[in-house]
Amino acid sequence: MTAELERLKSEHGWQADSVATFDGSLGLWVAREFQPEDSVYSDSQWTEMDSLIDDSWWYKTRNRIILKVLRRHTLSNFIWDVGCGSGVVGRFLNNQGYSVIGVEPSTAGAVLTVKRGLTAFCGTLGSLALPSESLQNVSMFDVLEHLEDRQAALKECRRVLRPGGLLVLSLPALKLLWSQFDVDGGHFLRYNKRSIRRELSKNGFEVVQSGYFFALTVLPLFVLRVIPFRLGMRRAAATEATMAAGGGLIGRFAAWVELRAATRLPFGSSLLVVARKTQ
Repeated sequence: MTAELERLKSEHGWQADSVATFDGSLGLWVAREFQPEDSVYSDSQWTEMDSLIDDSWWYKTRNRIILKVLRRHTLSNFIWDVGCGSGVVGRFLNNQGYSVIGVEPSTAGAVLTVKRGLTAFCGTLGSLALPSESLQNVSMFDVLEHLEDRQAALKECRRVLRPGGLLVLSLPALKLLWSQFDVDGGHFLRYNKRSIRRELSKNGFEVVQSGYFFALTVLPLFVLRVIPFRLGMRRAAATEATMAAGGGLIGRFAAWVELRAATRLPFGSSLLVVARKTQ
């Protein structure tokens, strides 16, 4: 059992086996109060996408940008990564000294998370019935835009966070980039700094940092995705190619630029937000 689960037991009397069953064959906890249809992606989709992720320029660059922002803030070691997918961010942060617990509604995603060395719960945050004001940090990386009831998700994050606890989000940005990619990906919206600040404020959070990143991708995405979409072409152009692209020498230079420009420019195809639970 991880130090974080031991802490919850000693400080709050919460035990994982009171709300979840440990599946030894899969190596993960499965929440009892949980419906599989809560997952945004199917098990087959996660398995297919996972084969592209580890060498993906987009994922590797996003990880480095997330780490850079986290290091600006006083985060304790423990982070509950809600909607952790296949554990790509969690493994990276674990390797950087953070202790990450993954929460993922897809069984395939949760299994892949365990294979990447994380403790994982197959379920939703609400299905775990965590004690109020018990967690230090919660993250949702490209998750909130998939949720129809975002208010309920944010309220649950606020409930389980300690006063002053941090919520870290990455989100797709800029309404003008809406395309078939968003439709196929199950997005309900794309954010800007004002809209996420307003949504978080309504749910008891104060934004302490927000900024755009992936500025270099805005024009290519507009050309490859938005223009065809507006012309009635309903295929999400270059989705698989974008995920699989390693980048090469140009990619390394682009990553260098993105890392230094992240959160400083007034535009980007993604948005990173750190918010604090208000009293």
